[in-house]
Amino acid sequence: MLEQYQGKERIDLTDLIGRFYNMAFDGDWRPALEKMAHDYKENSSVRSLIEGERNIQGLFQAYLSINAYYLTAPEVELNHGFCDMFLMPDLQRYSEVKHSYILELKYLSAKDYDVKGEAQWEDAITQIHRYAQGPKVQLMCQGTTLHCIVMQFSGWELVRMEEV
Repeated sequence: MLEQYQGKERIDLTDLIGRFYNMAFDGDWRPALEKMAHDYKENSSVRSLIEGERNIQGLFQAYLSINAYYLTAPEVELNHGFCDMFLMPDLQRYSEVKHSYILELKYLSAKDYDVKGEAQWEDAITQIHRYAQGPKVQLMCQGTTLHCIVMQFSGWELVRMEEV
């Protein structure tokens, strides 16, 4: 099946890999994460919204799994909590990587966002800061600059994304 598909369609990862390179070496994370959020919106269906945050996590995990510069750990336990995505630099293969990441992905339905969005955002900031302060994180980051990124989705839309 894969051979038949590749005979008809090619998936060009050049742009995405370039964005991952910029994340790893320059700390320029926004273009890669915006691309993934855009692709989530473009490829999701009404059925995807039933699972909400789990679908977003699945797409991000799939995209990040092709990023050779990091070992992507979803739902890793950090400082008595579970972060959504931890991007630990693969310093064995790429010793020059300068940046590591914790991603916290949040989802609310469009009808709940206006009422619950700000409280969810504040909770996410508290969570991600707690994760980042754990001794395990410092060991896994191995001297790289740690970026704590919170992404908040409402329906298919990325409504807010910040380094906190």
